[in-house]
Amino acid sequence: MTKSKEIIKKSYAGALKNAQSKTTKESCCTPQGSEKSSSEQKIPKLSLKPVQSIPSFGCIIDLPEKAGLKEGDIVVDFGSGPGHDLIRAAEIIGPQGKAIGIDMTPEMIQNATNEIEYKGISNAEVKLGDIENVPLEDNFADVVISNCVINLTADKSVVFKEAYRILKPGGRIVDADIIAGKDLPQSLQNDNESWCSCVGGALTQKGYTEAIQAAGFIDIKIDIDHSIPTDWQGEKIQIFSGIITAVKPL
Repeated sequence: MTKSKEIIKKSYAGALKNAQSKTTKESCCTPQGSEKSSSEQKIPKLSLKPVQSIPSFGCIIDLPEKAGLKEGDIVVDFGSGPGHDLIRAAEIIGPQGKAIGIDMTPEMIQNATNEIEYKGISNAEVKLGDIENVPLEDNFADVVISNCVINLTADKSVVFKEAYRILKPGGRIVDADIIAGKDLPQSLQNDNESWCSCVGGALTQKGYTEAIQAAGFIDIKIDIDHSIPTDWQGEKIQIFSGIITAVKPL
């Protein structure tokens, strides 16, 4: 079943709005609201204020630190959301580096932009775009990071091919994501709420490995961070949070 991007965009726009209103709990990769937002491709203006209280919507804490970023790196964050990982990456790589976020949700882009401006960070920016069609040139980045976003896409192989395209030879992808212990029931995959909560679209370790290999990457590693207890229609489903890394050959 192909998941509508509009469903996902509305879900995360609603979750962000609820977080800004302090009506949602911080949870791992789980939008708590689905209020409708404009589908027009324009960035709404929000008040300029710090957003530390807003959850990252990711599944791994401190991903930029765990990604091994270095000073001067060019980093692209696939699905940068409210900007937590993007801003931390910009701090790590320093003024000689550049951090660029790619996100399809205008509300998330404005939130991240506000936080970048509030903190006076000059080496980070966010672009409106799809991670299946990244608005950046070939051989551009040293590292691509992503925190619980690639599993939201219907065709992950396209996303990994885009990461491969924009990475320099020798560059790395570091994807924190939800990983299924086994192939998920079709009913779970078809459930919009489960999909928007980063569960319905999860691949197995084998599924991720095959998609990443098909894109051309080598040295693929999958490190499981923790398990996430999940029930579906009376069945216990094994779901894990982990970090997937791979390298573009020289």
